Amino acid sequence: MALTFTDAQARALLEPLGLAVDTDDPDTVVATVVDALAADGLANAAPSAIVAAAAKAGLEVLDSDTAAALRADAAEGRRIQAAVQRQQVEDAVNAAIAKGKITPARREHWVNLITADPGMGEVLAAVPDETAVPINEIGHGVSNEDHKNISPDGWDW
Repeated sequence: MALTFTDAQARALLEPLGLAVDTDDPDTVVATVVDALAADGLANAAPSAIVAAAAKAGLEVLDSDTAAALRADAAEGRRIQAAVQRQQVEDAVNAAIAKGKITPARREHWVNLITADPGMGEVLAAVPDETAVPINEIGHGVSNEDHKNISPDGWDW
């Protein structure tokens, strides 16, 4: 015997059971109805009735092993993200040292400062190169044009 429902009838049957309106597996529908009729509150409910009740409330049921794995993965992701952010801060500070913006002695200070306030990274980037330490040669050496009394071997006489 084939039992057919209109869309409105199917919606009226599936929504109170907590099943999606587009559910097309009759075994799932029958098992959910049987569990719902047999349940006398969630304490004595069959697992499918609990899943259906959770779905009706917009929730998803997870077993404890899956939930523990998700929590562990989330913690690992946070740890990796923190390590990447720390490395980016250290790279920015090391680049500032290489450009002479700050001295190497101030490295930890700037790492801590940017870690506490990420906006300070922009402040450090705005500092002109060679502010604290000159990297490029300043001035020039003495040439023969500057001193006429230089011997060919480079000694003054």
